[in-house]
Amino acid sequence: MNFPAGIRFGGHYENHLNWDAVKIFRYAWPTLDAATRDQPDGSFKVSGLDDTPGDAYRYGIWFLQETGYFNSKDRFWTDKNFPDSTTVRAHIAAKLKSTGLGDPGLREAYNDLGSAQQD
Repeated sequence: MNFPAGIRFGGHYENHLNWDAVKIFRYAWPTLDAATRDQPDGSFKVSGLDDTPGDAYRYGIWFLQETGYFNSKDRFWTDKNFPDSTTVRAHIAAKLKSTGLGDPGLREAYNDLGSAQQD
């Protein structure tokens, strides 16, 4: 469904709404049954919900952090390991560095990524 009832905006998933949803999932996860619980890398696309490219990167990075993609201690929804997470993180960092980090939002996203705990 599209926002405001769903997590899509204009028919597309958005980093900001994904991040909001995963925070809700974190709180609901312990109450879900096993059948309900059994339910890829790159740049972050700027969308209509993002005011700036920095927003797109920050929400995408926050989403990955909140889901425990980088740190297994934060994974509330799976015991699965993500061996590619270090590579994905390096790719995101390199993409951000390639911008020159002159934009405050992109610089903040880069700093947020750098401060994220990693296994």
